[in-house]
Amino acid sequence: MKIIKLVLSTAVLLGALMHQSDGQQSRPLTEQLRLAAVMPRGAMVYLQARDLSGLMKHWMSSPVRGDFYKSPSFSAFSKSRIYIKLQDRKSDFETALGFGLDEERLTELAGGTSAVSIYDIGKLEIVFVSEVSRARAIATTLFKQIPQFQERSAGGTAYYVHEVTTDGGRLNQQFCFAYAGGKLIITTTEGLMIRGLANITAPGADSLLSDVMATSNQAEGLATHDLTLWLDQTKLNQNRYFTNYWIHHNASEQLPNSLAGIQSGLIDLTLAPEGMTERRWFVLKSDNKTKSGNAMAPEQATGLLRFAPETAQLVQIHEQGDGNESLGGVISRALFGKLPDDSASTPPQSSEGNGPGSTTDEGHERTERYSSLDMRFDVDVDDEQAPKLGAEAGSPATAGSRKRLEPAIDPEKRFARAAATVLARVSPTAYSEMTRSSLEPGKPFARFERAVVIEMKSPVALDRGAIERAVTDELRARFVVAGAEPKLDWQEDAGIRFVAQTLLEQGAAYSISGKYLVLASTKEFARDIIQAASATTARNAVKIDAPVELYTVIRIAAAKPVFDKLMSKLDGRTEEAARTKKDEDNADSDSETSEGDNSDSTESESGSTVKFFSDNLSSLIAASTIREVRLQRQTRGPVMIERLSYSW
Repeated sequence: MKIIKLVLSTAVLLGALMHQSDGQQSRPLTEQLRLAAVMPRGAMVYLQARDLSGLMKHWMSSPVRGDFYKSPSFSAFSKSRIYIKLQDRKSDFETALGFGLDEERLTELAGGTSAVSIYDIGKLEIVFVSEVSRARAIATTLFKQIPQFQERSAGGTAYYVHEVTTDGGRLNQQFCFAYAGGKLIITTTEGLMIRGLANITAPGADSLLSDVMATSNQAEGLATHDLTLWLDQTKLNQNRYFTNYWIHHNASEQLPNSLAGIQSGLIDLTLAPEGMTERRWFVLKSDNKTKSGNAMAPEQATGLLRFAPETAQLVQIHEQGDGNESLGGVISRALFGKLPDDSASTPPQSSEGNGPGSTTDEGHERTERYSSLDMRFDVDVDDEQAPKLGAEAGSPATAGSRKRLEPAIDPEKRFARAAATVLARVSPTAYSEMTRSSLEPGKPFARFERAVVIEMKSPVALDRGAIERAVTDELRARFVVAGAEPKLDWQEDAGIRFVAQTLLEQGAAYSISGKYLVLASTKEFARDIIQAASATTARNAVKIDAPVELYTVIRIAAAKPVFDKLMSKLDGRTEEAARTKKDEDNADSDSETSEGDNSDSTESESGSTVKFFSDNLSSLIAASTIREVRLQRQTRGPVMIERLSYSW
């Protein structure tokens, strides 16, 4: 479990509550984000709630809260290193102060517009500000405990301090609170309190508002709603707690879709009875700015969306900007699947030249070559006459030595280049990818079907013979043993051309509907896609209302049964497997260097093993009650804009 997951999952779970609609009148952003003016500069996260008191009342009375705390997801999180560390730190504060710091206390302290800034995750250096009347503030437990605090003054304003020793006696902090300017202020260091009070008196160069507004001024259409989050992504990428606990581990500059390309961001949430809308603005660094103008028109994206059947659990609509060979690779993965990464699984070669079937010096016992299947399986036992998939054998230097591997054409690139020639004639303008999964009675695993729908500028130029030859050639290369000559004839059924699924149920199908080319891994999926497009006129289709570079639909409720069964099977949901894994999990959790708690399982309070996918993630999804998510993305100059719509 990850620290960022706590923030995000809390926001999602809050969003599952019934909440009033927006309806606020537009005000200047400096007014909407006014509490940022109180915060000292240097924060890496700023979170603002428009009505924290109302949110906390809904949260405390919601069944979603109970479901979350009873879930394996929370059970695993409560055993994570970061949770235990934060609980220990909180316990030190509670012991020193003489009262609890929990949800009930936050509900008591919460006023209207409220905000919290995080300056140091490990030391728990935060500033909390809430707009509340003086009478209500004085009635809280904080002010009732004033005799336990020392009264001090900064700029003529009184504040109250209690020294706290924490982190096993290695760290001295202060718990401070004050009431000034119609706001209750709480900090975990005295320095932050003094700076915050100075900002209330006269906001200046030390105010966080200038940093937040630097991002806000580039966020076209921004208006704050129920929850607004500002991120200094550059600082987060350099924070070891964030990099360890961020589940995607993509903060490195070397990784694709890296967070290192983002400078700062704003996320705004609007909560409603039917769902939640999340809007994101990410300011990109100068070397990562994408040129605007590549977005699809709304009607173009809507046209592709018409082809998505209700059974498609993942739909992604893309503008065609990476070239025909790249699109050919997309088709290859849809029809034939993704090949494993050879480099990731090839074991280091021995300098002593031990080859397949070699024996050890002692006992002459055969090495366990295939205790786990990796690239050695292909090297050792592949048919010499079969087309090489990713590697070609060279001549051995000496008898009995291992054959040297030399690079060969990537199978995916091989098909992509063949497909690119066909695609060049039809001039693709945009395309969509679709995936669906299903459970088959009596079979242990799930069935996955994939498809690509391509919008063509010149559909009459499509060379059907060329695309059919490219597909059958790739089927033979990947799935047919050398010397066998299976009959791979194309057949037609109701306008759908297909190859019969005789090769381990591997096949391919395609059809043309107007200016759209549909390619699918099965005839059934191609048929459902064509039928969905023709049936759309009879029902209210979702309209995309703005230009997009990417439009994604994730039908979580439809995919969850398959996900749960498949993950349970892969996680080895047996008592014996759980006992075997138990000691390994406990050992992993003790490592400081791997404190991200990214292991596959965690022990729950009952002693059972909480598997990450089948228990942890599945129960979090169930508790959130999210049924469907839709994402729209567009880049305008230096800002990437995303809008997500969650449906309960």
